[in-house]
Amino acid sequence: MTNPERRRFVDRIKTIEERLLIIVNPMSKKGSMLASRVRSLVRREGMNLEETSTDHPDDVGSTMEFWSKRFGGSRVIMVFGGDGAINQVINNVMLSRSNKNVVLVPIPAGTANDFCHALGFESVESTLEAMVDFNIRSVDLIKLEVNGVGKRQVKYCSNILGIGLDGDLAHRSQKYKRFGVIGYYYVTLRRAVVLFFRGMDTWRVRIKTDGFEHDGQLIAAMFANINQYGRNLLIAPGAKPDDGKLYGTIARPMSTLRAFISGLLLLKGRHTRMPTVEAFSCDIADVELLDDVYTQQDGEVYFYPAGTKFHISIEPRAINVLTASPSEANGS
Repeated sequence: MTNPERRRFVDRIKTIEERLLIIVNPMSKKGSMLASRVRSLVRREGMNLEETSTDHPDDVGSTMEFWSKRFGGSRVIMVFGGDGAINQVINNVMLSRSNKNVVLVPIPAGTANDFCHALGFESVESTLEAMVDFNIRSVDLIKLEVNGVGKRQVKYCSNILGIGLDGDLAHRSQKYKRFGVIGYYYVTLRRAVVLFFRGMDTWRVRIKTDGFEHDGQLIAAMFANINQYGRNLLIAPGAKPDDGKLYGTIARPMSTLRAFISGLLLLKGRHTRMPTVEAFSCDIADVELLDDVYTQQDGEVYFYPAGTKFHISIEPRAINVLTASPSEANGS
């Protein structure tokens, strides 16, 4: 940022100082560094910032009281982290029913930063500059109602829910997470070598939507709210985070070679040219897992046993976010 831009940014922070909450993912070195820079910048002006860090995603339930107190009034929340950190913040906001009082300002400091890219933020500077004009966009969220053995959960995703291979790769890449996208690609390539000789893994899943049904084996099922995930994978060409639609893609059993070709086509959004890949849009989807399955929700990994049922829907314009484009602003 130039000196005039920095001055305008500081002036904006002064207007929201009492409502500003900074959230940092402590596992993100980049996020911690960027937060430190912003903290130093505004504190030189004599302002005090309220700050906290993300907890482990499984601790959402135990932190509800904490979040409810913080979101009692109108808040501007700057999140320094990736899609996983944003996922946790969104879940805390939504489950504490404070979403109408919150404006989320995502700072791209994670691995893929898919949510930031969907909003037009390609860099940290672009987000900080957008704070000056403060155009607000109300975006949809994927609502996931989980009915497991003896318990029911409600979760939210800003980007994508991946079931099967997508979740399995995310699970295997956890120990390489510090290497970012390179670690994920390493795991993917290593797994591809194994599957080339052994054949593709499949899982039994039952899916029913308002226009599509599947009952049997599949390699992966994905439900998206944005057009691109994993930084380069064009899963739902044309999708927008505020169009009110849920976008689904399933990959049926196929050879490893065909799966590899499908992955290459996914880079251009042409994966549905493969006869074993099908895409659809819907309002709701009911999914029943007939095998134990790993899922990834905005990059966060969860395991679900056979018998778990998902009711997936879109919660329209569920949360207010900062947007880079004035033409896409639809909030106040």
